[in-house]
Amino acid sequence: MSSFLLEIITPKKIAFSEEVEMVTAPTSAGIIGVLSHHMPLFTRLVEGELKIGKSNNEELYLAIGGGFMEVTRDKVTVLVTEAYHAHEINEAGVLAAKRKAEELLKAKPEGAALLEAQSLFRRSVIALKVLRRRRREIS
Repeated sequence: MSSFLLEIITPKKIAFSEEVEMVTAPTSAGIIGVLSHHMPLFTRLVEGELKIGKSNNEELYLAIGGGFMEVTRDKVTVLVTEAYHAHEINEAGVLAAKRKAEELLKAKPEGAALLEAQSLFRRSVIALKVLRRRRREIS
C-alpha cells in the first residue's frame, strides 16, 4: 500500500510527522478515512480519537481536540487544539477530571458552565478510550 506524509500540529508542538498508509479522523459529519491519493479536502475536526495506520499493520491512536484537516494528493495536515499519544496521558488525572465533570453535570448547570462540564467529560472519555486501546495492544 502506498503512503503519504501525515503531520499533526498543535499550538504547542508537532505531535506527529511520519509517512503513514491511512488515517481516520472525527469530523463534524462523522468519521472520515483517508488513504494515499485521496481527493483534496479541507474539513473541520471535532474532539475525538484519531487513528493512524502505519506499515506492517501497526496502528496508533491519539486523543485530539477540535481543529481542521487538509488533505492534498501526497500529504495530510491536521491542525488541532491538542493531540496526545496514550503514553502522554495521565490516567489518574483523567479519571479525576471525569469524576469532576460528572459532579458538575449532576448539579444541572446552565449556559457556559454546562458547556464547560460537557467538554471536560467528553475529553476525559476520549483520553480513557485511547489509554484502553494501548493497554489492549500491550497485552
